[in-house]
Amino acid sequence: MRRTCHLILALLLCLPTFAGITTYQFTSAKWQSKLGATVCDNKTDGWTSDKDGQDYTSSTNPHFQTGVQVTAKGSGAGATSIQSFTDVRRITFNYATGTRTKGTIRIQVGDNAAIDSAVTIGEANHELTIILPETQTGKIKFSVLPTDKSIYINTVTIRAKEGGSTPFNTGSFQLVTDVTQLQDSDQIIIGVHQDGVNRIMGYFDENISQNNIHSIKGVYADNRTTVAANDNAIYTLRKTTNSKGNPAFLLVDELRYDEAYLVANGGKTKNRLALWHSPASSDYGDYGYWDISVAANGEATVMSQGVSLGKYLQYNASNSPTLFGCYREMGMQTPVCIYREVPAIGDVKGISASLVNFGEVVMTEAKVTGSKVLTVNANKLEEDITATLKDGTVFSLGTNQIDRDGDQLTIRYSATESGSYTDTLVLSADGITCEVSVLLHVISPLSISEAVKAPDFSLIYLNPVVVTKKYDHYIFVRDDTGAMLIYDNGDGTGQRYGEDLEKGDVLTGVCGRYQNYYGLPELQPTTHWAVSAQPVECKPELVTALDSADVCRFVRIKNATVTEGQLTMEGNTVSVLDKFNTSFIEGVPMHLDAIVMWSWDALELWVVSQNATTPIDVPSVSNRPTGKCYNVLGQEVPADYRGIIIQDGSKYQAR
Repeated sequence: MRRTCHLILALLLCLPTFAGITTYQFTSAKWQSKLGATVCDNKTDGWTSDKDGQDYTSSTNPHFQTGVQVTAKGSGAGATSIQSFTDVRRITFNYATGTRTKGTIRIQVGDNAAIDSAVTIGEANHELTIILPETQTGKIKFSVLPTDKSIYINTVTIRAKEGGSTPFNTGSFQLVTDVTQLQDSDQIIIGVHQDGVNRIMGYFDENISQNNIHSIKGVYADNRTTVAANDNAIYTLRKTTNSKGNPAFLLVDELRYDEAYLVANGGKTKNRLALWHSPASSDYGDYGYWDISVAANGEATVMSQGVSLGKYLQYNASNSPTLFGCYREMGMQTPVCIYREVPAIGDVKGISASLVNFGEVVMTEAKVTGSKVLTVNANKLEEDITATLKDGTVFSLGTNQIDRDGDQLTIRYSATESGSYTDTLVLSADGITCEVSVLLHVISPLSISEAVKAPDFSLIYLNPVVVTKKYDHYIFVRDDTGAMLIYDNGDGTGQRYGEDLEKGDVLTGVCGRYQNYYGLPELQPTTHWAVSAQPVECKPELVTALDSADVCRFVRIKNATVTEGQLTMEGNTVSVLDKFNTSFIEGVPMHLDAIVMWSWDALELWVVSQNATTPIDVPSVSNRPTGKCYNVLGQEVPADYRGIIIQDGSKYQAR
């Protein structure tokens, strides 16, 4: 496999990992640790336990990380670094406490005087930064001394002459945010452009799938700007021209084959993705030549130039197992993103920081605000870093001065209208400049009547909606303006978003991609929603006529008589289906409750329940033989018959 390095210094100086900073994350009560994804060997790097912690707990909550537990019942705990650090300037502990925690953290560098610092009370993670009076050299020793409740140590960060794994001496796979970043012979990984979906595209293997390419686990950074290298997912990108001489990209698997091209080989009927020895064929045209465009937030459009029905490379979260395939239109499945390998650039002077993407924010009030902490890193600078914004109308900075070894920088936003906002953060010192994109997309939630007018495959948020019927993949919802279907294919982990929903549940935070599916307005969810603790009463809406605007409504039709699966209303005939297995009765007048559906070009009614229009003369409760049941015609039927009418006092109800 060829790995040609194309270094663009201005780009490479804006990378998202550390310089001059070493961060250890603790992984056991014996103070074992790791640097990033690398586990320390506790011989050449890591920590020697002076006194073990009492326990170790990890948390999947990104907002509350625990770690090594040190209780107030013992005499504290702590460790000493195996390495000696030079010119230590700052040491920062990330720790968690409870509402009544008290105690101190003591640090000592070499033979210098120890420094005690009190911990912060509050059930959350805290940062304790110890600024040394002057640079110090030596091994670092720390002790955790609680006096009430426990202190949990998560990480320790050391600012010193020795840096940890840095963008200046370690290669990495970086998120592509502009197609111009892609260079001929780049090594790339295809990822998923959706937070929380930690999958990447593997290699083509006929033993797994002959029609598509399986997904494998990917290790993403928390902000998803990097992904860990994985030889089972690396492709070579080629800049070239297609058979007509037009610009194109090739995606080549050079790790396993001498010459094998990624192709969209679905013809006119299938969504297929595979490898082939040639990027063009008589059947599929230029099916291995690709057009690529990339949005500033990293969402990539990768489209085959061939004649296959499925042209757009996307991630299919609903398939089991999940996979990557080609689909007819963008938005039919989950978008992808591209990570390119950025080689190390050596021990140079530089500044590094990540793309700041606040993502989609829902406008629920007159103003939306928020903040994010960005880690700025630097190497070999002699002066502090100045931070500015080119625009500064929507975004603002917590400070305009950053330590010369790097520091955390708070970026805030305040927007009063929906829309897409961008700005550029400029970091400069010693004649070095790093420009970082800052992005925000503010979305106003829509009513259903507004949502059903959206373009196909657009991402929309809904105002609160009420569930009218839940059945398998189908979740029918309504608000005061209309009704629609949430088509629940799951979150890609085997779980559906609405597994336990019931009629009357109120959903907030519903987000997904909209499609008018041949007349049926439906939303495929992309995130989990919240369910109100207080459901509401959800009655059907009385109708006397139906048209296409009623699709997905929960309706009641009085005195409806179904004959051979057909119902006539106002001279129009509508098909009636027992989709929900109610075993409804034909041939007699009924109050029919149903969901209105659309099948290609005609309305359908999916029966939810039915009720008799008048009481039937059947034996009273006292005179009726035990176990005997009767239908609406007064005829005796088996006791387990579904959908019958039984007598309860003077009322009749569906069994």
